[in-house]
Amino acid sequence: MEDKKKVLEDVFGESSSSDSETSISSPSSPPTNPNPNPNPSWLPIQSIHGLWLSSHFLSPLHQSSLLSAILNEGWFKEESHNQAMRFGDLPSWAVELSNCIYEAVCNETDTGNSSCDGKNCILPSHLVQRDPLFDQLIINVYQPGYLCTR
Repeated sequence: MEDKKKVLEDVFGESSSSDSETSISSPSSPPTNPNPNPNPSWLPIQSIHGLWLSSHFLSPLHQSSLLSAILNEGWFKEESHNQAMRFGDLPSWAVELSNCIYEAVCNETDTGNSSCDGKNCILPSHLVQRDPLFDQLIINVYQPGYLCTR
């Protein structure tokens, strides 16, 4: 149980101890392009094959803008809804984020493997060559203090 909790905290950070709702304010004019960190650092999560973490990929402002865009979709208006799945055509903000991920993966140098065919690649070359890179989306909502442990 502690091992699972450690892995989840490594990936998602520590669980919030606050029971109060965090309000998400929408920037007056949200950025049209998330403009990720131009030199993101990538950390492989050793206990989950193929999972990489880039903890400072998006600035807090861009994270807030992304959360606002997700909330504006209206997928989570009812409290009982905690997951949204989309397949095929994705919302414009998701396509923009996908493009930023693509650029970051193609320009990364941390792994020391430019061919993206080795085990130290963020995305293998056969995935990077897909068009579109992503054609499905799953978003989960977790309330403060609830850490997924199963």
